[in-house]
Amino acid sequence: MTEKLSPVDVSTLQERVYLKLRQALYQGKFAAGETLTIRGLAAALGTSAMPVREALQRLVAEKALVQTPSRSIRVASFTPELFWEIIRIRMSIEGMATKRAALNPPPPLAGALRDINAKMIAAIKGGFTEEVLDANKEFHFAIYEAAEMPQLLEIINNLWLRTGPYLGVAYRMGYSDPFLTGTRFHERIIQAIERRDGRRAASGLKVDIWATAKWFTRHRIAIFGEDEERPLQAVL
Repeated sequence: MTEKLSPVDVSTLQERVYLKLRQALYQGKFAAGETLTIRGLAAALGTSAMPVREALQRLVAEKALVQTPSRSIRVASFTPELFWEIIRIRMSIEGMATKRAALNPPPPLAGALRDINAKMIAAIKGGFTEEVLDANKEFHFAIYEAAEMPQLLEIINNLWLRTGPYLGVAYRMGYSDPFLTGTRFHERIIQAIERRDGRRAASGLKVDIWATAKWFTRHRIAIFGEDEERPLQAVL
């Protein structure tokens, strides 16, 4: 009888758990510095400990999570220096991807981006649901994928995993301002892509990232517990 059974594919479950945790990080469901337990995550996800352990180790390798000397796992903490370093890197490499996508965009790109931006605006004004975070990520990554630079896309993915916690802070506290402002920058980026103006598209993307970062520091959002504004030229 047992020879009629095939082994359970645990790798599929491991991948699903990994993707679920990645999505939670993208959406800022875990706070910067928060400790994660295998037991707690396994209970929340309804799985055994093994796939959770494997997923956490992958995220540690991607530097989205850190393992302490006591072997506990926590979300990477932010300091003002680290925050602005990541912002500068994001502006540089995401601007590069945007410029490349704008110079030779696939024909449906501008229309698709406008639809996503409209969805984001509707989510902001219609109850401020998690679709705001989803639409914001979808907008950005539609551009980055259009650049057709897979290595760069992988780097951008990892950086977004590390910046999810601070976006999540604004969402959980009900602040719609930075997201609504972002949709206006998105429209500028779309217009530049329609004109195949790589320089303006990249500039719009950089200002979008910078304006959100400045909003956080200006409002003392609790990612590193102090106010530290930076002029734009300081991060370009």
